[in-house]
Amino acid sequence: MAATLMLGLLITSFSTLACDKGCTMGGSYLGILPQFNKHFVGLRYNTRSYTLTGTHTHMMDGMPHTHQVITEEQYSSMEAWGRFYPTRRIQLFAFVPYVMNSQSTNGSSIHQQGLGDISLMANYSLINTGDSASHTLKHTLQLGGGAKLPTGNYSATYNNEVLPANMQAGSGSVDLILNALYTIRYKQTGLSSDFTYRFNGEGKNDYQFGNRYNGSTNLFYWHKAGAISLLPSAGLYFEKAQADSYHNQHKMQGGGGALFSNLGLNAYYKGFAVGATCQLPLAQQNLHHITKANSRTQLSVSWMF
Repeated sequence: MAATLMLGLLITSFSTLACDKGCTMGGSYLGILPQFNKHFVGLRYNTRSYTLTGTHTHMMDGMPHTHQVITEEQYSSMEAWGRFYPTRRIQLFAFVPYVMNSQSTNGSSIHQQGLGDISLMANYSLINTGDSASHTLKHTLQLGGGAKLPTGNYSATYNNEVLPANMQAGSGSVDLILNALYTIRYKQTGLSSDFTYRFNGEGKNDYQFGNRYNGSTNLFYWHKAGAISLLPSAGLYFEKAQADSYHNQHKMQGGGGALFSNLGLNAYYKGFAVGATCQLPLAQQNLHHITKANSRTQLSVSWMF
């Protein structure tokens, strides 16, 4: 099996304080992909959650009473995705998610699911040494971009009221993405870094998620065990989002940032691949809500041809 490797984190964003259903492990997270010059199709399941802690004050018997309010948010998706390689230097990606969102506050819950926003991406390889024996260090550099299309429902209701923007299956906007990916490998060991910036448009409901960017650096190792190849990886991931707005003026969410550790393991047998990735929060900052980002996971299966 060829061992030219690529790592990418694309179209990444936040939840609640800054999320548009493309929270980190969803919406085009590529992971580590072998066989750089092959097409593939696959399915993957992503899940991420957040805990919000606040207080609510109400009057009782003429006196103010304050109690704690805890909100648990869960964002999951089952996504069909694939890569098509029309030429040596161009890669095309498509992502079709089915999202499942839920929010629970002090025993009261809201659920929403449906087709999410479809994303289309294209990357161009400025450098690609391949697996040529003439190169001791093998590396690739890709630049690309794409768009997220408003195919998901962004006006769903619950009890005759429109759900909050972060609970909708789609954002209602066309978003533009720019990204850069670089991987260098010596024998079985390599390092991969990436950076993505996302320009979020205003939806038809006049809500606009703040622009956001993310970056990561990951160390990986390629190991052959008979007919099976194993690829463990570990590294760091950072994300940052600007504030959301409504009617281009009201700041609805304060934005924020977070630092995560990346832990992953992929296994390959002939043309098939299975993988698992976990992101663990290391540090967080938000500018509006007291929000805690919990661990995030992804499970995937794909077929390369």
